[in-house]
Amino acid sequence: MTFGVLAAALAGDRFSGHEVSFIVGLGATGAIAAVLYLTIALGKLTITTLNAYGSVMSVATIVTGFGGQREISARTRLVFVLLSVAASSGLALAGQHSFLKAFSSFLLFLLVFFTPWSAINLVDYYWVTRERYDVPALFDINGRYGRWNVAGIAVYAVGVLVQMPFVATGFYTGPWVDALGVDVSWIVGIVVPGILYYAVSRLARSPIQERLIVPGPITDAD
Repeated sequence: MTFGVLAAALAGDRFSGHEVSFIVGLGATGAIAAVLYLTIALGKLTITTLNAYGSVMSVATIVTGFGGQREISARTRLVFVLLSVAASSGLALAGQHSFLKAFSSFLLFLLVFFTPWSAINLVDYYWVTRERYDVPALFDINGRYGRWNVAGIAVYAVGVLVQMPFVATGFYTGPWVDALGVDVSWIVGIVVPGILYYAVSRLARSPIQERLIVPGPITDAD
């Protein structure tokens, strides 16, 4: 990131729209090329490590959540790391000629799924439960929250679907984008599921504890 900022500052107007060619052009001589390649390699290694870590943590959450396990073995984690790195490398190589454009479109499309999730969580935290969660019950399938929050899942699905007519990405464009002239899916994805979840929660009238309940200290007996 620091290297990119310095390159942009040195290049000025020549950098915008020609980022890759400008960076490659810096490596014309041996000394500069060595520094350039080392910087890129270290940056890629760091990002790849963080991405692999995030991928494994996500998979571990899914596996332990659905499987009822408290932990996964080191061998399993290693397999997940190798598979995730291999899959991501394969996708990058397959789309190398237009990878940045396709990846940008993919990230923008992910907002369709993140936006209603954020809206539901914020509404639940600030207006429904008002920060009064039973944290231990979140990990107990027989607790007050149960195994599934059917209302929350249903509202989330509606929040995703209702955005589709307004989405504008490289590989999918909704039918109402041309009429509006702009992508407003994120606004719809915040407002609709937020209001809907609040209304559903009020109608359900689920009991809410009077205060935040946190896990107690771990003792030797535990």
